[in-house]
Amino acid sequence: MDVVKKFVFIICSITVMLACRSDPDNLNPGPEVGGNEGGNEPEPEVETIEYRAQIWVDKTDLARYGGERVFKNNLKKMFRNTTRFWNESPNKFKYHFSFVPGDELHIYDIQGNKANYKKFNREAYGDLDITKYDFVVFFALDVDKGEGGLSCGGGGASGQSVVNAFLERTTNIFTDAEYPNQGTYSNLGHEYGHVRGAQDLYQYKISAENNRISHEAYIPPACNMGTGYRVWSDYCSALFNYTAHQKQLEKNLHKNIFPEKLVISVMKDGAPKQGVKINFYGTRAGGYWGGPDVYDAEGNSPYLAEKTNSSGKITLNNVYKMYIPDEGGPGVPPKSPKDEFPFSRWYCFLLEIIDGSTKKYMWLSDLDMCLQHLETGNKTYEITIDL
Repeated sequence: MDVVKKFVFIICSITVMLACRSDPDNLNPGPEVGGNEGGNEPEPEVETIEYRAQIWVDKTDLARYGGERVFKNNLKKMFRNTTRFWNESPNKFKYHFSFVPGDELHIYDIQGNKANYKKFNREAYGDLDITKYDFVVFFALDVDKGEGGLSCGGGGASGQSVVNAFLERTTNIFTDAEYPNQGTYSNLGHEYGHVRGAQDLYQYKISAENNRISHEAYIPPACNMGTGYRVWSDYCSALFNYTAHQKQLEKNLHKNIFPEKLVISVMKDGAPKQGVKINFYGTRAGGYWGGPDVYDAEGNSPYLAEKTNSSGKITLNNVYKMYIPDEGGPGVPPKSPKDEFPFSRWYCFLLEIIDGSTKKYMWLSDLDMCLQHLETGNKTYEITIDL
């Protein structure tokens, strides 16, 4: 499925479960979805932050789901399940986050031509009345087999994010799973994590077999952003707390969550050690794209190589540019003739610490770095390495 090229942050695509295969031409929506997901929730003891979605749905798809009244009622119940999924997953939230559909549907008409799904999807990135809506959910509910998936993109004309739900007609978005089992409502919850600024944490996974430097794996924390189910990482909790009142994310969000400076201190026998070399190898889940997980290409690696000073320290400024460097800079994998730098950023660094014939390794992940900055406001991230 093509995606809009103007996305400004990471696009996520996930496989969705299929259900209700018996009669794809008539989804037989009655009776309307009921059960606990439609019940009243206890009032949260913290401030509730509400995010209101403009819902786009095709005219024919809407009719298959029982018409506007039934669809809207079931939509509200599904959104309540997504809200439960968010807040009932173990977290460190300072707020209660609530996701609700707007009162009116934005009904479009592909006129039987499925290619028009993409045409209207592009239009969803146009001007949005942000006095009524905070983001967009675009439903395309009759795509061809193999074309389904959920994704999220930014770059809307009004600063909005757009969640794209391209699904085959064999999937009933309202009945494919009961809470708390995984289904469309929880898949949307994952995408709403992108709406609130989070990345796919599975992009951080480094396999030992694809790490030719230290032969060690890096496993990011379990999280609804692709590395776990019904749990939020501390990183995501801190990030969502930070962006809570940003109905559309601030333009420099991903820069603002980084500390400004990194200070590495190297100690040996209790004293600072001068002249220790540290190689910074950039990593990302390149195996997803057919490349290495730890980028160690001959002649263009490591990304950085530094030595400790007389105080046993290495100080690096503008940490954000370490992880999201300018394209074409030194140590950055090439884009042509083959794109070896997907998403144009590093997700983690593998540090190789060299003291004479002795080598030591450690991971330097922005998940830890940004978490500390978000929680403390410290502009300097400090680590100590004992040899």
